[in-house]
Amino acid sequence: MGRSEPSVHSQMPREQNILTWQRVPARDIRFKRLEEETSFLLGYAIIYIILGYGIAMLIQYYPLPIMGATQFNQDAWYTFLFKIFFLLIVPAVVYFGWWKYKLKDLLLGIRPGLKSVLATIVMMTLGFFLNASHLSKINAHYGEHPDAFFRVFVGVIMPLFMAGIPEEFFFRGYLQTRLEKKWNRLFAIVLTSVLFTAWHLPSRYLLSTGIEGQAGHFDEVLLHTGLPVFIISLIFGIHWSRYRNIVLLVLTHWAVDILPSVSSYLKIPF
Repeated sequence: MGRSEPSVHSQMPREQNILTWQRVPARDIRFKRLEEETSFLLGYAIIYIILGYGIAMLIQYYPLPIMGATQFNQDAWYTFLFKIFFLLIVPAVVYFGWWKYKLKDLLLGIRPGLKSVLATIVMMTLGFFLNASHLSKINAHYGEHPDAFFRVFVGVIMPLFMAGIPEEFFFRGYLQTRLEKKWNRLFAIVLTSVLFTAWHLPSRYLLSTGIEGQAGHFDEVLLHTGLPVFIISLIFGIHWSRYRNIVLLVLTHWAVDILPSVSSYLKIPF
C-alpha cells in the first residue's frame, strides 16, 4: 500500500449503528505494507504455537523456576524466552524497528479522559477479582517468606511485561487490526482468538497440574484452558475492534494475571 504513515479519519461513517459502530474502523487505518505485514504476523503466530511446545519440553526436562515459583509460567524459560523475548521483543523490533511504526500508531488517537479512565479502572477491578480466590491463600502464606514483599512485587510487575503488553500488542494491536483491514471484523476476531488460544495449549498439555487442566489429557486442557481463553479473547477482540483502546486491554489483562502470579512466586500450590 505504499509507505505513507498510518492515519485515522476523524469522522465515523454515518451508516454505522450502535452495534456496528467503531471508534476507528480498520478501513480508515493505513498500513505501510499490508500484505507483507499480515503474512509475517500470521506466520509468526503459527510459529509461536509450535514454539510453545518446544518451550514446554525445556521446562519439563530442564526446569528453571524463578525464585522457586510453583507454576511453569513463572519458569525462566517461559517468562524470559517464550514471552518476553519471542512475544514482546522480537515483534516489537519488527514493528517499531523494521516497519518504522510508532507507539501512536497503536494508540490510534486515544486520549485519556474521565470516561476512559473510569472504564479502565472498572475493567481492571473486574479482571483482578476474577481470581479473588487467591487472596485468602496469599494472606495465609505471606508470612512464610522473609522476602515476601519482594516476591509480591515481582509477582505484580511481571504479568505486565510477560502477558499484558506482549499479548495485547501482538494479537490485538498488530495482528487483528491487519486481519480486519484485509478481510473483515468477524473473521479477524475469530481467527485471532483461535491463534491466541492455540499457543496456550501445548504448555498446558505437557505441564499443567491444576485448574488449567491435567497434563496429558487434551480434553481437560481444552475445557479448562482452551474454552475460557477463547471466550476472553473474543471479548478482548470485540472491544479492540470497537474502541481501539490498547491501554485498557493491556491493563485489564495485567490485572487478571496478578493474583495467580503472586501466588506462584509465594510458592502456593494451585
